[in-house]
Amino acid sequence: MRGWRLRFQKFRRREIRFRTLLVKLAWVSRELHPRRVFRISRARRREVRNVFVRLECDGIAGYGEASPNAFYDETCEGVAAKLEAARDWLGTLQIRDSADIERAWEEAWRHVAPSRAAQCAIDVALWDWLARREGRSVAEMLWNEKPRAVTSFCTIGLSTAEELDEKVGELACFPRIKIKSDAAASVETVARVRERSAAMIAVDANCAWSGLDISALAAELARLGVEFIEQPLPPGDDAQLPTKCALPIFADESCVTETDVERVAQRFDGFNIKLVKCGGITPARRMALRARALGCKLMAGCMLESSALIAAGAAIAQRTDFADLDGAWLIADDPFAGWQFERGVLMPPHHVGLGAEPIERLFES
Repeated sequence: MRGWRLRFQKFRRREIRFRTLLVKLAWVSRELHPRRVFRISRARRREVRNVFVRLECDGIAGYGEASPNAFYDETCEGVAAKLEAARDWLGTLQIRDSADIERAWEEAWRHVAPSRAAQCAIDVALWDWLARREGRSVAEMLWNEKPRAVTSFCTIGLSTAEELDEKVGELACFPRIKIKSDAAASVETVARVRERSAAMIAVDANCAWSGLDISALAAELARLGVEFIEQPLPPGDDAQLPTKCALPIFADESCVTETDVERVAQRFDGFNIKLVKCGGITPARRMALRARALGCKLMAGCMLESSALIAAGAAIAQRTDFADLDGAWLIADDPFAGWQFERGVLMPPHHVGLGAEPIERLFES
């Protein structure tokens, strides 16, 4: 395994050619650390390892990121391998407009499958590069409007009583809070947060409520003013969701790619779009448009990510009902500066592209 990783370290920076332009493509993996241990029902994280991509052409650099998650059978090493596998194909590309990026997204799958995370990193970098070249923001290119501020949920992971009090204190005056839940389905935790906060509250079970009475839980949570429940059951158990419920239920793990949207719209009230799940900005925009046509509520979400991928999520969040884009705020060593996070609100920067820049020499050996 060590030798395999060393081979990728050797080849992580190469020059490739578009048909008429000299392009430099670099990737690097970086360990990121949450400010506190981050716990959900199936995992606890003291660190994550993400993959960052830089595409440079004609003096302009575009940046992308993959935040691989084991739940979707993604690893840092797997993403790296697929980026390497895509090099020859990348050398055939010409990117002149957004239609070229959409075609590139389709073609990329032949080279990076089954890694949607690798596809995401390439796609985000291409959107960033093209928007910078055009002197516009990615949000403008997607929606033909200037980007607006995005109000985000701030997440409270599974916590001890002492940790919970500290976290709620930190979120005083924040407008939206998401509380992680597990098989215990503690309503008391939600009640303690509600006692100290007037924020909008959502509860995310991360598939942990199998065997529980979801209708009864929803009724209790509704009395506490909870806005919605996210992913109470594992994806294979969607048919067991109650048909009548006191609260809306949103899909997360049950809605991975755009092919899931029609099915999810029949079972859930809304769903969570995450770029690293679906393969980037290109499919996320289509998912948002299709959800609107189906009358489905939407949330733009994230993993533990830097400000680069959060900026891409904020561009999609221009057309969603909710956003859960606190991934960079949760980490202590963000290698990018991007949308400023002010008391739970992401403020768009006055920059072109994604609006995110590396604050250190990530891609230099």
